[in-house]
Amino acid sequence: MTTDDSVLGSSTDKSNNAANDRAVGVEIGTVGNSANLLGSTLGLSGARQSTPYRVTPGELAGIDHLADASVPPNPGSVSVSYIDYSATKIEMGEVTDLAEFLAKPVPEWVNSRWFNVSHPHPYVINQFRHHFDYHTLTAEDVMHVPQRPRVEFFDDHVFVVLRMLKLVATTDNSSVSGLLDAEQVSLLLYDKVLITFQEKPGDVWQPILERLQKDNVRIRKNGADYLLYALLDAMVDHCFPVLEQYGDLLEELEVVTLEKPTPAVLHRIHAVKRELSLLRRIVWPMREVIDQLYREEEGRMGEATKPYLRDVYEHTIQIVEIIESYREMISGLTDLYMSAVSVRTNEIMKVLTIMSSVFIPLTFIAGVYGMNFEYMPELTKRWAYPAIWCVFVGITLGMVFFFRRRGWLGGGQ
Repeated sequence: MTTDDSVLGSSTDKSNNAANDRAVGVEIGTVGNSANLLGSTLGLSGARQSTPYRVTPGELAGIDHLADASVPPNPGSVSVSYIDYSATKIEMGEVTDLAEFLAKPVPEWVNSRWFNVSHPHPYVINQFRHHFDYHTLTAEDVMHVPQRPRVEFFDDHVFVVLRMLKLVATTDNSSVSGLLDAEQVSLLLYDKVLITFQEKPGDVWQPILERLQKDNVRIRKNGADYLLYALLDAMVDHCFPVLEQYGDLLEELEVVTLEKPTPAVLHRIHAVKRELSLLRRIVWPMREVIDQLYREEEGRMGEATKPYLRDVYEHTIQIVEIIESYREMISGLTDLYMSAVSVRTNEIMKVLTIMSSVFIPLTFIAGVYGMNFEYMPELTKRWAYPAIWCVFVGITLGMVFFFRRRGWLGGGQ
């Protein structure tokens, strides 16, 4: 959920916040003259990033021991927004004082409430934890990223961890390129409340916000569980344009590999192979998460929502199948590269072999007449020099004609 202003204090210069963002993407490069190379540091689950809250071996579990858990963040460094809605009414805004806002009773007309937090801070996470009473280990998983996508069911709420993939358009020297961005999104679903924690501002949920602003639409008539489905659906569906970029890239890599199989192309092939492996590690557990939500039997996910979850589950299967097919294609590109290099090497060796074959008899003749014997009758003849040249030319033309007849020079039978 994108917002204009940061909260929990007055707004400050956004450029200061940008320095704190964790870089999760590498700008698209080029293959040959035209092929774009998607690249990013998607991050492996469990491999902690260089963040201010990086896990130290042997550290206490949870976030209660963190000094920042009791100290408010700097003004403008954290964004908390809310949306209250029912079928006929909606109210949204920024939370400037979280403790005061949470202390207020929820208006009776509210059917569902959505909190969205960007740049989660231990203090903010702790305030939500004290109010909604979720476990400190859940708070730790929200704080320490990236986590493996998963879902956990508790007595009064559901905790979901997913990775959000998105393409961020950028411009570089007047040419449009792209950035593959990945961030962890943690979701806490209660009876009428949904809380989402994002690593940073910006997401793929703009269509959901637009639907929420229309009266009497399905998302407004249903509860927070349907809102959770809608957010998951947007995150899963946004994987398709990402995969389309990889599909276009693989086609261009194939052309470049056939035309100019340089070591740089091989490096790019391996880079894409690594990216696809990381994407698979992100999407595969997402499928399990959707399946567990669909099969949940304790009523946390309404019966009206489950058919839509089944549709999202089918989409995750399609995405996994596409990734698997792309991984097979990239493996084929590696074999194609080796074959192309081998063919080019054979062509070079063929040319060198033909040249050697032509000059071997000429070298033999020149070697014979280069010996310092006194009695070599041809050396004293006037016609000897032009005659030897005629022999050289005849042998050369004869061998070229023979090679061509055999098809070794591109012609012949």
